[in-house]
Amino acid sequence: MKATTKRTPRAGKVSRRSTLPEQAYRMHVALVRRVNDTHIFVQQALRLLLDARKRYAASDDSDDKPYAVPSHGKSGVAKRRDDELREIYDRYIATDLYNNLLVAIVSQCESFLFDVLRLVLRAYPKKITMNIQGVELKKVVDIDMVLNATDIENVRCALIEQRLHSVSYAKPADYLQFLNAIAHITTDDDAFAQYIEIKATRDIIIHNAGIANPTYLAKAGPKARVAAEERLPMNAEYFDHCVATIKRVAGIVKRDVEEHFTPAA
Repeated sequence: MKATTKRTPRAGKVSRRSTLPEQAYRMHVALVRRVNDTHIFVQQALRLLLDARKRYAASDDSDDKPYAVPSHGKSGVAKRRDDELREIYDRYIATDLYNNLLVAIVSQCESFLFDVLRLVLRAYPKKITMNIQGVELKKVVDIDMVLNATDIENVRCALIEQRLHSVSYAKPADYLQFLNAIAHITTDDDAFAQYIEIKATRDIIIHNAGIANPTYLAKAGPKARVAAEERLPMNAEYFDHCVATIKRVAGIVKRDVEEHFTPAA
């Protein structure tokens, strides 16, 4: 009969729950990687677009050509002349590629910030009741929320989501105050003012075809880049500024979370 040997767990295999700073660090790394990936993609895509545009630059073919496009119920076709294709390439090379990917990276940064807030509120649920000017605080709990919950933790999570939803509609200054009060983020760094302008630019791209309006001016404040009714400039230089700013903001968040929430040795 063989003797059995009790195996000792190998070093490094002991599992433990990640601390709040460790989770925020992983979120930070993931965001920076995605934003860098987007910038790399832009550089690669621009080369391909420039090469493709050359094929149509000297074309004098005026015939419409069919291009497959999605359509409900059947295969769709859109017809374009070579000069129209050239205009499409020109538009994406000049602005549209940057516009579309700016929307993407701002959304990714917003998700990161709200995920960090969610981490903090779950670890310190009493912070849900902190009264921040300009951020709605509901002191009455919906009865359906309680009745449909499986346990108290479920109720807490629902309250956190309710609180974060109200933050998403807050004015920029109140939004930054909430970040500072809840997660102790140093939001007086100029990177946050720049980020608020970038968010305002994103909103104008989505809702007003890139033309600045009074809402943009109010959100961007002194960082506003144009006057009302003017088109917001979008080019490689501004897109690079957006990438660098988002990475700076994410780095500040990671640093401040580590400094404030790391347990004392």
